[in-house]
Amino acid sequence: MKLFYATYGDFIKFDEKPNEDFYLFSKKFPIFAVADGVTQSHFKNGKYAFPNGAKESAEIFCKSAVKFLEKNLDLEKAFNFANGKIKELNIKYGIDEKLNYVEYDWLDTVGVVGYILKNKLFYGYTGDCGLIIFDKNNKKKFQTKDMVAPALKKFKGMYKDWENLSKEKRALIIHRDFRNNPNKKGYGSFSGEEGVKNYYKFGNIKLNKNDLVIFYTDGFFELLKDKGFVKILREGDKKKLNSVVLQKAEENDQKFGADRTFISVKFEA
Repeated sequence: MKLFYATYGDFIKFDEKPNEDFYLFSKKFPIFAVADGVTQSHFKNGKYAFPNGAKESAEIFCKSAVKFLEKNLDLEKAFNFANGKIKELNIKYGIDEKLNYVEYDWLDTVGVVGYILKNKLFYGYTGDCGLIIFDKNNKKKFQTKDMVAPALKKFKGMYKDWENLSKEKRALIIHRDFRNNPNKKGYGSFSGEEGVKNYYKFGNIKLNKNDLVIFYTDGFFELLKDKGFVKILREGDKKKLNSVVLQKAEENDQKFGADRTFISVKFEA
């Protein structure tokens, strides 16, 4: 297997916002994890609320999931373990006591994890992190479905005056009523809440020689539609990668400028 990976911070100036993505792969086994910490709400004075909380949750998720899978190849239990560690993070910062879902909200992350056993890839994910596989001719053969965008569209439609609601009110509704909703009418994110279990998605797929497996955060979603970009990932050309990422961000920072991270795995067995 040949690995290629990179992470890029936000090209959009946003209150000194850190790169909230994280990635990790095991040095012992073909186990991979990518996570996207969820940006927290601002304080009323405009300051970014938690400079490291979202980043920390993404890092904890990746490290916890990989560590668990190195000993036990059970993705569901690995997710539960990682979610428990993120709960500990929230307790550490006292979020459980200050929680109001706006200025003080659960530190959380979405993520995707996978491992390769012989010629089969086993994966699990929540949220809008994803997994895409291209065959030897760079033709897409599989991709996970984004959970977040459809959920947001669905429940926004439940509020006729959504666009007129204040930013704080919308954040309250999204975080309190729809994130990890136990009735499965929302979306899942690793926040330490038990409800995230209702949104775990697992699967497996057979790999063929020279398949390209890519674990990604949503910041790379649009670029992965470009065959030229996929070719760069297959070649593992960091110089070309940096050039394209910068160029696209300059062309359209709203579409291509957010935090973005990937791990690509060329399956050669």
